[in-house]
Amino acid sequence: MPEPLKNIYTPEFVAQLCSSWKALLPDLNAKQFAKSIFEDNWTVLELKQRMSRLAEVTAKELPSDFKVAGPLLRKMIIQLVNEGAQVGGFEYMFVPEIVLNLGIEHWKESMITIEFITKHTSCEFAIRPFILKYEERTMQQMLQWSTHSHQNVRRLSSEGCRSRLPWSMALPRFKKDATSLVRILENLKADDSLFVRKSVANNLNDISKDLPDLALLLAKKWHGKNDYSNWIVKHGMRTLLKSGNPKAMALFGYADVSGLALSSFELNQREIDFGESISFNFTIENKTTKSATVRLEYAVYLMKKNGRQTKKVFKITERDFRSNEKLLLSKIHPFKPINTRKYYSGEHGIALVINGTEFKKHSFLLNI
Repeated sequence: MPEPLKNIYTPEFVAQLCSSWKALLPDLNAKQFAKSIFEDNWTVLELKQRMSRLAEVTAKELPSDFKVAGPLLRKMIIQLVNEGAQVGGFEYMFVPEIVLNLGIEHWKESMITIEFITKHTSCEFAIRPFILKYEERTMQQMLQWSTHSHQNVRRLSSEGCRSRLPWSMALPRFKKDATSLVRILENLKADDSLFVRKSVANNLNDISKDLPDLALLLAKKWHGKNDYSNWIVKHGMRTLLKSGNPKAMALFGYADVSGLALSSFELNQREIDFGESISFNFTIENKTTKSATVRLEYAVYLMKKNGRQTKKVFKITERDFRSNEKLLLSKIHPFKPINTRKYYSGEHGIALVINGTEFKKHSFLLNI
């Protein structure tokens, strides 16, 4: 089993922090600092809880006035960078939370500090409480950041205001009104940084879940402008494509399924144990006289704890089929432990999905 990510915060890591910051925090007691972090229930804390502990303990070492603490925190980051620390690594994502602990009532100094920190470690979680508390001012700041010269700052302007950012507090108003998001995304819709484009696509995908018509309007507007915007649109429409939304399908020219024939769809197992894989074969044929653009997916129906099934869609391939072209395909789907899903014994199913239309479903048993 791989080492849990939460174990990145070792005594050696904390000792190195103290050693680096000693020049800037001469009163820092390394032994007491480490004790405050690792005491009590440290062993049962999960990753984000451990990050919060580090942020809380560090904040206590800083001046309570964030007008003083903000510049000092920026110097602490510079100190780490100068000593060769990989501040962009996951282990330093506790630093932005220090801004929340000390700076939530000091908007201007917090924005300066967040802009600086995000160049080194992402601040998409830290910015969200500021959006909730100071929406108009903060979203105006985010709009300005969307034209920043540094890709990490531009990326924050999109990632930080996603309506459905995973593992973070919700921004429910943006699920109903995405006007301020659109202004930002318009500035980033052809960004030359893949790091930024991934965030824009994810933001667009979030919008599509609550405001599909708006997402489709943006997709239609951006599609065909250049390769960068085309990439964003394709990835940003993934939820609508997986659901078979007709307008999303039409945008990318997927063929009418009436001219496509599916045959020989069979599961190679009817019962498997957890840890094994299910495999299946099928043949698809374009029976029309024209080339057809085809998006092939499969849906896995997973048994839930309540005895009902939930559907997850996975992509197989996307390609053009020549007139009368026939292709035999096979696929293997593993059932192995993953952090984001819990499996249950019982009847599961697999169905093929062609251009958003689901075809015959086969069932099989999974034993846990």
